[in-house]
Amino acid sequence: PCHAERTGDEGLVDLLFFPTGGGKTEAYLGLTAFTLAIRRLQGEVGGRSGADGVAVLMRYTLRLLTLQQFQRAAALMCACELLRRDRLPADPRWGTTPFRIGLWVGRKSTPTNTNQAIDWVQRASRSPTGSGGATGSPMQLARCPWCSTDLKPGRDLKVDKDRGRTLLFCGDTTGACAFTGKGSPGEGLPVVVVDSELYRLVPSLVIATVDKFALMPWIGATQALFGRVSRRCPRHGYLTPDDHPESSHPRSRDGKHDAVKIEPCGPLRPPDLVIQDELHLIAGPLGSLVGLYETAIDQLCSWDNLGHRAGPKLIASTATIRRARLQVDRLYARDLAVFPPPALDARDTFFSLQRDRPQDAERKPGRRYLGICAPGRRFKSVLIRVYIAMLGSAQKLLEDHPGDQADAYMTLVGYFNSLRELGGTRRIVEDDVQSRIFGRRIEDRGFKARGRLEVDELTSRRTADEIPRVLDKLGVQHEHPRRSGNYPIDVLLATNMISVGVDVPRLGAMIVAGQPKSTSEYIQATSRVGRRFPGLVLTIFNWARPRDLSHYETFEHYHSTVYRQVEALSVTPFAPMALRRGLTGVLAAMVRLGETEFNRNGGAATISRTDPRLAEIVEMIASRAENRANDRNVADLVRQELEHRLDQWKQQQDIPQRDLVYSRGRSAGTQVGLLNEPDGTPWTDFTVPMSMRDVEPSIHLVLRENGIAAVSDEWEMPTRDDDAAADEVDGG
Repeated sequence: PCHAERTGDEGLVDLLFFPTGGGKTEAYLGLTAFTLAIRRLQGEVGGRSGADGVAVLMRYTLRLLTLQQFQRAAALMCACELLRRDRLPADPRWGTTPFRIGLWVGRKSTPTNTNQAIDWVQRASRSPTGSGGATGSPMQLARCPWCSTDLKPGRDLKVDKDRGRTLLFCGDTTGACAFTGKGSPGEGLPVVVVDSELYRLVPSLVIATVDKFALMPWIGATQALFGRVSRRCPRHGYLTPDDHPESSHPRSRDGKHDAVKIEPCGPLRPPDLVIQDELHLIAGPLGSLVGLYETAIDQLCSWDNLGHRAGPKLIASTATIRRARLQVDRLYARDLAVFPPPALDARDTFFSLQRDRPQDAERKPGRRYLGICAPGRRFKSVLIRVYIAMLGSAQKLLEDHPGDQADAYMTLVGYFNSLRELGGTRRIVEDDVQSRIFGRRIEDRGFKARGRLEVDELTSRRTADEIPRVLDKLGVQHEHPRRSGNYPIDVLLATNMISVGVDVPRLGAMIVAGQPKSTSEYIQATSRVGRRFPGLVLTIFNWARPRDLSHYETFEHYHSTVYRQVEALSVTPFAPMALRRGLTGVLAAMVRLGETEFNRNGGAATISRTDPRLAEIVEMIASRAENRANDRNVADLVRQELEHRLDQWKQQQDIPQRDLVYSRGRSAGTQVGLLNEPDGTPWTDFTVPMSMRDVEPSIHLVLRENGIAAVSDEWEMPTRDDDAAADEVDGG
C-alpha cells in the first residue's frame, strides 16, 4: 500500500496505450483478479481490514461501455468466487464474504433502492415482454456469465425485502451451474446493481460511470465505498449514520431471519486499484469537472498507514490520445508511465507485434477502408445504393461460401454522427432498401435477394434493459437457409455509443455516413469491425460539406497516418467556470464523506466554522490547484472561493427556527437544504450538479400562428390567445 507509485510526488498513472482490439480489457481484468486475491491474503494493514470493502474501482464514461464491461467482468467475478469457495476450508484468509461485482450507474439504468427493484419486478411479471419499464432495471445480464444460460426476470430475479437484497439466480435447469438457487442459496450470481445495496454490501469490484461520482455530496452512504464505515448489521451489511439508528433488527415476519444486533466495526481499506478506461473521453467540460472532483476522490481513497500516506494504484487505458502526460497531470496530479514502454524496434515491443508487412496480410488480415464520394448526387441516394450493394453481396457470399467468414459481413453496421441522420437512414433502410433488396431485379445485377430485414439500433434512445438484449442478439449468426426463431440483426444503426467498448468479434462490415468530428472517434468507431475476420469500412462523404470533401481528397494519406491525426484534448479543472460548477460539490463531498460525525444529512448544521479540519480541506484543494495550474493566483482564487462558501454555510446555520440539512427531502417539514439541484433557476454558489454532464437547461420555443412579430423597441405581453396556443402545443 505504501509503494512510491501509489502516492506522493512519485505517484504514477500507468497508461495502457494499445491499438483497439489489442486486449486492454483482458489485461486490466487480470490485474483486477490479482488485486482481489492479494488484498484478501494481506488481511489487516495499518488498522484497516482487507477482508471486505471495495478493492477495485473501475470507471467508464459511456453507459453502453459500462454495461458491456459489466457483463465481461461478471464472468471474472464468478471465477474468483468459485476459487474462494474451494480454498476457504483450508485457508481462512479468503474470508466468508463472497467476491461480488457492483454496477453503479445512472438512475435511468439501475434502481436506486430495493423498493424500486420490487416495483420493476412486479411490472415485469405483468408485462408480456418481460420488461419492467424503461428506467431502473435490475436485470442487467441477459445470460448467466458462467454457463451462458438465458436469464428471465420472472423466473430468475428475486427480491428479499427483509434482507434488502435483489438476487439474480442462474436458470440452468440441470443444476450444473454453481450459481443456481441450489448451488448458491441466498446469494445467486455475485452481482449487485441496486444503489442502496451497493452501499451496504460494498462489492469487491465496482464498475461505475464517472458521472455517478457527482452524487458524493448528495448521498452520505457513498462513504462506505471508500472504506469509511463504523457499523455493520449481519443481515443487511454496513450501515451509515442515517441508516436505522436503532441498535438491532427484529425477527422477520415470515420467521426466515432471526433478530440481529448491529455491531460497531473498524474501517475498511479504500480501493487499492482505480482503473479509468478510454482516457481520451475524459476531456472538455466533462474532463474539467472530473479533474476537479478527483481532488475529493483522491483524498477519500487515501489513508494513513503507520505514518505513511497510502493511496490507490491508478491504471488508465486508451488507443487514441495525444499529450497524455499533460492530461494525466491535470486529472490525477501524477506523472505518466506508458505501457508497453518504447523498445529498440517500434514494431516489436515484446508485448505486441505490428503486422503490416505484405507477407502478414493473409495470416493476419486487418481492415480495408474505402472512400465513396459522388459529386452532384443526393447523399441519401448514395446511401441507398451502397446499403443495397453491401447487403446483396453479403447474401451471395454466404450462399456461395457458407460459414463463419461469410457470416462476418451479413450484419451491416451503419455509423452516424447524429440521431437526426440516423433516424432518416432508418426510414430509408426499412422502406427503399427493403423494397429493392427483395425480388428478382436485385439478382439480375449479380446480388442475392434477402428477406425481411431485421433492423435495430444502439443509441441513447435505448433503455437500460434493451441494451443487453441488442448486444446479445448481435452475437447470433446468420444461417443459410434461414431458420425460424431468433433472427439475427441484418442492419445495426449506431451513433458514437458504439465507438468504445463494444466487442462483437463476428462483425466485419461498416458504413460510415460522413466523416466523424474527431479522428479519435473515427478510429474507435471503425475498429468495432474486423476483429476476428477481415474488416471492410466504407466511408461515404457528403460532397456538399467542405470538411468531408477535404478528407476524401486526402483519403490515402490520412489513413496511412491516421494515428498522427489524433487531436490533442483540453482539461482545465481549475478554470473559473469549472470552479463555479463543481467547487461546492467537491467541498461538500470532502466534508461529508471525510468524517463520520458530519455524514448524517443533518450534519450540515453541526459543522463548526472554526474546525481546523475545514482549514485543512481548503489548503488541500488550493495546493492541488496551484500545482496543476502552476500559478499561485489560481490557488488564491480557489482559497478565496472556498472561504466565501464556508462563510455562506455559516450564515445558513445561524438562521433560526429551521433544520439545515445537506439535501432536503420531499416531505421535509422544517428542513432546509444546503445544496440546491440544477432545476433551471439561476445558478448559485450552492447549486451542485447531480451529474457531471449537467449543462444549461434547454429553452422551448413556441411559434405564433401569425408568425414572428416585427422588431419593436418595446416588449409586448402575449395575448390570451397566444397563451392558449402555447398551452395547446405543450399539451399536444
